[in-house]
Amino acid sequence: MISIIITGWKEPKTIGNAIKSLLDPKINELPEEFEVIQLSPDNETINAGKAAFKKLGLTRNTKNPQYYKIIKDPGKGKPVALNIAFKEAKGEILVLTDGDVYLSPNSVKNFLEVFTDEKIGGVSGRPVSADSDESPMGFYGNLLADAAHHKRMIDLTENAQGFGTKIVKKRKFFPMSGYAMAIRNIKLELPQDVLSDDAFISYSLFNRGYRIAYQPEVKAYVKYASSLSDYFKQKKRSLGGFIQLWKYNIVKPETKSRSFWHEIEYFWFPVKYSRNLKQFTWAIFLYPIRLFLWIQIWFERKFKEKSFEKTWVRIESTK
Repeated sequence: MISIIITGWKEPKTIGNAIKSLLDPKINELPEEFEVIQLSPDNETINAGKAAFKKLGLTRNTKNPQYYKIIKDPGKGKPVALNIAFKEAKGEILVLTDGDVYLSPNSVKNFLEVFTDEKIGGVSGRPVSADSDESPMGFYGNLLADAAHHKRMIDLTENAQGFGTKIVKKRKFFPMSGYAMAIRNIKLELPQDVLSDDAFISYSLFNRGYRIAYQPEVKAYVKYASSLSDYFKQKKRSLGGFIQLWKYNIVKPETKSRSFWHEIEYFWFPVKYSRNLKQFTWAIFLYPIRLFLWIQIWFERKFKEKSFEKTWVRIESTK
């Protein structure tokens, strides 16, 4: 049995599509037994999820081999919601995704095939930008998503196709993406204030002796920030979260995966990624933007670390 966990807050317009992309039998080849757990603090998203489940013929009857649960979480952030889900989940494998993204066909099947190797503890899908690259912010979303894919392909295979030659050394570890991942059910408990829950899960599995895998055939289509102010809010949370992980004593020097110096390894990637003069210009502007971002992160973590509530702000332009 598997458990599919979907978290969503104020996402009534998108969660139905997220549910359909996972559970519609015309899109996904699903196992005989599964449960779906949706966690949302707001009634609008709960009702939208309930309507999507009923449209797909799922019921709340737990005696049925395929059923759904909707849990109204306390609205204290995704880590709290995930902890509730981890306690409720009955499956041996947990598939995790968000209510504001949708996954590619046969994503569940592609995830489950990886777990035939008992050494695999978790597998990440590939975030793909759902935005056009014909605007500066859309270009940045596509660029950064493809850069992450390129790096993961190199880390795991020492060969990345489509973006030129190998530019970093193979590593034994990389963090999974919370937009789409599947893990073994080892009854994890997340710190309530953790900013990068997906990275915390990745490190926890790796430190228990499991390997982390990458399944790029599972694509999670993501709408990225469409304004620079939202971009800074989002990235300060995600990149700053990797710095925060050190206080939990789960990061080792050899598994450090995100830092300013790791980013320098990809210094030339933006200009090489550009397809025309317009994109080349946008790529040049990305360098001072990223530098300013890292300065802000360093300053906030060093001198005025914000609370979880102030850092985990909703990014409206990604919905």
